[in-house]
Amino acid sequence: MIITMMAALLIAVPPLFQPLDNSPGVEVRLPLDASSPLKKKGGPVSNDDGESVFVVGLFNDETGKIGAPLFGKYLVRDGALVFISSQPFSLGKTYKAIRTDTKDKEVSQFKVPALKAQDAVRVVKVYPTTDRMPANLLKFTIVFSGPMRQSKTIFDAIELVGPDGKSVDDPWRRTELWNDNDTRLTLWFHPGRVKLGVNLREQLGPPLEPGKTYTLKIPSELLDASGNKLAQGFEKKIIAGAEVRTRLDVNQWKITPPIKQSKAALAINFPYVIDPYLFAREVIVVGPTGKTIVGKASMGLEEKVWQFVPDEAWQLGEYFIRIGSEVADLAGNTISRPFEVNLETLEPLAGVQKLKFLVK
Repeated sequence: MIITMMAALLIAVPPLFQPLDNSPGVEVRLPLDASSPLKKKGGPVSNDDGESVFVVGLFNDETGKIGAPLFGKYLVRDGALVFISSQPFSLGKTYKAIRTDTKDKEVSQFKVPALKAQDAVRVVKVYPTTDRMPANLLKFTIVFSGPMRQSKTIFDAIELVGPDGKSVDDPWRRTELWNDNDTRLTLWFHPGRVKLGVNLREQLGPPLEPGKTYTLKIPSELLDASGNKLAQGFEKKIIAGAEVRTRLDVNQWKITPPIKQSKAALAINFPYVIDPYLFAREVIVVGPTGKTIVGKASMGLEEKVWQFVPDEAWQLGEYFIRIGSEVADLAGNTISRPFEVNLETLEPLAGVQKLKFLVK
């Protein structure tokens, strides 16, 4: 009887919040008793099974209540049930974890530190950085200096103003696409307004028309993760050029090779603006031995020049640049195919390509 009571006391502890260095920033853990059926499973468990042990929710300081359970996943790791939220915890907010498998429903809480007042978030950069872009531009990438609050209101707040001073009606694809720490937003034009022959484009027209000048307006009223406004608004000039609907030709790229026994930059000049994030994900440099060269890459000159500086000096020999099939320009044309595809005349896909260069 005494042993049973002691075991119960050991089990009846609240789940614990554990800060992490990477996204989502926090996980919640609860050590499982040896007799728990979940402990025997190991690995991922269903949300129903996880929520039968504990749930995690956002605490409302005004009402004193806990909101609906957060979306995420449960798993058993090192003898504990672990909850990992699908989204990073919001700065300045309080979260609570509640046992659902005990009578007393033990509770623990975790308050995410807020941003300091002097760290007001601002727009750092908007890609493409050039003012001149094709009228069938697919997207903007907006980089903020700190985490932002996810909210569908951004699609009404961020405006595209035409040459007549009026806002273009509903130009955006209303899907929030943030990076892991909510500092980078990919803002897509509605594809139905960009693609040829689509009803939406025929009815409302394209968001950008060749030969016209527009302004992208990001208001200071956008809220950061702590609920504070931006330090200031941001505007970007857009000069729409002709639409571009052809596949990228890597043979038009100009490679400037480095010299041996140096850490000089390998450079590629493009005849058009490249999507910097896709390029960073899809391109590697491979050395004479077949191993990937480690180094630092950067995109400059309005995303028309790429440079790569190796961690170790270049050695004599033949190298190649491996280019993934998703490398694209501003209009979504890739090295595989143009963004607009005629299914009746579809040509075979061009896959991964390689560009050779010599270090001598």
